[in-house]
Amino acid sequence: MTDIADTSGPPVDPLGTAAAPEKSVRGQSPWRRVASDFVESWVAVLGLILLLIIIFVAVMAPIISPQNPYDLNQIRVEESRLPPGAASMTTPPTQDIDVAIDPTVAGPLSITFNGEAPFASVTGEATPNEDATSIAVSLTFDPPATIERVARVRVDGLPRGAELSIGEKHSFRSFWEVPTEGLSQFDITDADGIDAPFTLEIEAVGTEGEVLMTYWLGTDGQGRDMLSAIFYGLEISLRVGVLSGIFALAIGMSMGLIAAYYGGRIDSVIMRIVDIQLSFPAILVALILLAIIGRGVGNVILALIIVQWAYYARTTRSAALVERNKEYVEAARCLALSTPRVLFRHILPNCMPPLIVIGTLQVANAIALEATLSFLGIGMPLTEPSLGLLIANGFDFMLSGRYWISVFPGVALLITIIAINLVGDQLRDILNPRLRRDG
Repeated sequence: MTDIADTSGPPVDPLGTAAAPEKSVRGQSPWRRVASDFVESWVAVLGLILLLIIIFVAVMAPIISPQNPYDLNQIRVEESRLPPGAASMTTPPTQDIDVAIDPTVAGPLSITFNGEAPFASVTGEATPNEDATSIAVSLTFDPPATIERVARVRVDGLPRGAELSIGEKHSFRSFWEVPTEGLSQFDITDADGIDAPFTLEIEAVGTEGEVLMTYWLGTDGQGRDMLSAIFYGLEISLRVGVLSGIFALAIGMSMGLIAAYYGGRIDSVIMRIVDIQLSFPAILVALILLAIIGRGVGNVILALIIVQWAYYARTTRSAALVERNKEYVEAARCLALSTPRVLFRHILPNCMPPLIVIGTLQVANAIALEATLSFLGIGMPLTEPSLGLLIANGFDFMLSGRYWISVFPGVALLITIIAINLVGDQLRDILNPRLRRDG
């Protein structure tokens, strides 16, 4: 009597090794399955990380931006078109020194300060010559190192006709511009003689002030920090793209559901309108609309809604045509449920996977289209520059070598669109198994 083999264990392959049991997904929620499939592509994960960083930067722009590019009190026009890495400095410190000189008495000078003294304390001597036509002045800064911070010295208050042995007299004003290296020793001469006390007024100006901020990406033609402008531009571009996508999705989804559910003439009329709109380039339709209604954030969003809703309508109709003949729809009709409830509570949830994919990709298209319109000068207003308008602002400076004004906003726009497309492409592969790529 032969023994019957026990087949209750794991299957055995021809080589005699036990085959690994198949991975079970029973009991796994749809969102968990989508997430597990999504992380299988490191490129898609990288795109998602970039997208989350971009969204964080756009939302937190008013907080994390080094500068508010729309606050005129923070913008310095004299710092326009600075290269990347340039620093914004405070106004150089100044010091007014009044030196009382009595040509009849040789010896230490009387020094007084007007206001604060950011440089050194000053002592000195004045030695007149025998005929009182010249006075040798010697000034000492304590400590001596601070004299290196003096960029400009203005000497005023000389007697009429007197001259300095250093520097040059202003062309039409009475003060002298004195180099810092000659400040320690100079002569005051007057051929008619210097016989009355006078006060020598010295204005010392520092070479530079403290660093306010560093323009890591340079500044544009208006003196705005490019990094801050890009942060604010991202917020505007994402806001326009997302809002236009949401409203276009709502309109197109409703029209597609109605067309698929009722069919007949209603379906034909709606789909013919969709076909007519899709036959024209999106940029052409948007240009015509904005040329009629004008620039502005609301007008750009409206134009993008009109351009995009047809894509959602066609996608929704295709998915709803498959769902409307299924048993759960017939059961809902038999229960005498209202048409809106059947459409939006029963059919629509089963049409969402392709709409999620189309919505993700259309947001990227909307951002690119808005940037194109702003670059052409009919999109966003100058008071709310998006990435496209920032690129347009720097276009005139490209040939002069100031590439950063256009290149950095362009790079930010490119990264944003690529990140959204990477996420949308992976969602398309996950939610539509027929499009899944091997490997």
